[in-house]
Amino acid sequence: MSLDRSELEEQLWRQGATGALEVHRLTSGRPFCAGVLLVRDGKLLTTLSADGISAHEATGTDWSIGGVGGGQEPGEDLWECARREGIEELGMPLQLTASTRTYLHEGDSDELHQTRSADQPAPFAVQRRRNIDPTRPFRPGLPAGPYTYCGMFLAELVDDELAFKPDDPDIAALIWMPLNAWDTLDDGSTFADLTAMGAQVAAGGPIADDARIHLSEAETLRVVAPLLVDKLDDTP
Repeated sequence: MSLDRSELEEQLWRQGATGALEVHRLTSGRPFCAGVLLVRDGKLLTTLSADGISAHEATGTDWSIGGVGGGQEPGEDLWECARREGIEELGMPLQLTASTRTYLHEGDSDELHQTRSADQPAPFAVQRRRNIDPTRPFRPGLPAGPYTYCGMFLAELVDDELAFKPDDPDIAALIWMPLNAWDTLDDGSTFADLTAMGAQVAAGGPIADDARIHLSEAETLRVVAPLLVDKLDDTP
């Protein structure tokens, strides 16, 4: 007996948790977002943005820290979305690189599995969260479904000599955030606190020292950044 769409989706997710992750089949025709993870000298490149308004119109006293990435465009797959979003938000050419391990994260229950994917380049992490209305797409032309997936890929810059030039009005700055200080970040943190931990502005700004830096409960980096620390610890 053949499985319907939702049953197949659940089967692919369960198989992924046991070490047989098929990312393309899991995310094809389903709502998703994607992004890139650039790590250098123990620091992860992150964004500062204002929720719901252009960075140019924000007061400059409250910013949200997040990953480099965003939502899909019609016709894209997860890899194309990650690459496009990375190039747009960094203003620099980049390439996705394969991860030797892939983490599968259930956003609603916080269940986490380490697995592997045969899809290449394999993502570092795949997360999903249940949608309130499984029949309503994020916008016309995009798929609807019970879950929205998020794929995060390791990436490298094609030319390290070029300067970052974000082509996104929502981004106030790009910040190199130390991975070993990630678990100290909370809603009471200021930009001065981040600077004292070793954070550096890569592009944009300036950011006021007393600006409050927020980390959303739903931000994918809340889960992914600590996993990158484990990856660095395993690197010879």
